[in-house]
Amino acid sequence: MEDKENKTIFVDMTNDPQVNKFLKALHQAYNERVTNYYEAKGKELSRFIWSEKKKVFIYILDVFSDNDSSSKTSILFAVPSKEDNKIFYANLVNETNNFTFGNIFDSDPKARISWLISQKILKKEFTVNIYNPSIFYTFFDFTKEYSLEDIKNPWIKKWVDTEYKSSLNNLKKSNYIEPFPTLGKKLFVDRYHFDEMLKTLDDNQFTDEFNQCLFAYEHEKWFLCATGLGSCLEHLMEKIIINYNKKGYKTLRGLGKDPTFKDYLVVFRKSPINMEPRQETYFKMLSMARNSVDHHNTGYTKKNICDSLLDGIRNIFNDYYSPSVLIKDAPKDEK
Repeated sequence: MEDKENKTIFVDMTNDPQVNKFLKALHQAYNERVTNYYEAKGKELSRFIWSEKKKVFIYILDVFSDNDSSSKTSILFAVPSKEDNKIFYANLVNETNNFTFGNIFDSDPKARISWLISQKILKKEFTVNIYNPSIFYTFFDFTKEYSLEDIKNPWIKKWVDTEYKSSLNNLKKSNYIEPFPTLGKKLFVDRYHFDEMLKTLDDNQFTDEFNQCLFAYEHEKWFLCATGLGSCLEHLMEKIIINYNKKGYKTLRGLGKDPTFKDYLVVFRKSPINMEPRQETYFKMLSMARNSVDHHNTGYTKKNICDSLLDGIRNIFNDYYSPSVLIKDAPKDEK
């Protein structure tokens, strides 16, 4: 496979029996590390680029080394593939036999790849697809049978371990909860007591969604605040319905996978919630307020809508959440 815009020619080595054996051994070791050591299964496997039946292209580049014991080293990495597992090889020892490249440590393959890009030996568009956790270097010759284990074990361990740690960091970032804002006004906090509401709900997702709405309110982003509060209102109604369902009431029946505000209203009308007609009108008014916000409303108008939605969330929590928690288990004939 030739890189037409640059100098590098990659040779597909997959059909070579020795290389094919190496490729299969790599994949087997990879899956064993994922499933046996990290005990990953189901959705957890999405963290790992080569798990199960996923495919990659393995690239091995022989480059110059100024090491006393060896004149070359190999840079290895993977690229996601939609085709099949393959191994490509390129001998770049001559192109890299110079002071500037030799002065880059063998143990810094990323810096060496950057140098290859700067010299147009590898084109930047190609290297964008390199999967960073898979980047590795070795002094062993992958074409030699005796060195297969020496390459496979340390490479796969580093690759999978780096993937796992990276995915944990991403999860920590995605699970960051926006802190409760002060809004700069003690009156606001004293009026709504939302901090106490969030402690009672004890739901990280709801807390993060709601605090982001308050952040938007604090910075006078009324459109963002109003649309977000509308979602929080529906989320709160859903939590109330789920509380009743946990006590044995059939409140989740008929909601489907993607219920809407109207679907929640239907459940609130029925036993055991038994919402009164006036309250239903109030709920509908809140929904209409959320839907009425657009970029053409004045700031004053949009702030009033946000205030109404905040009042609505506080009222729904006070009037409906506590009963959903305190209600006794449903009678046997209703379960």
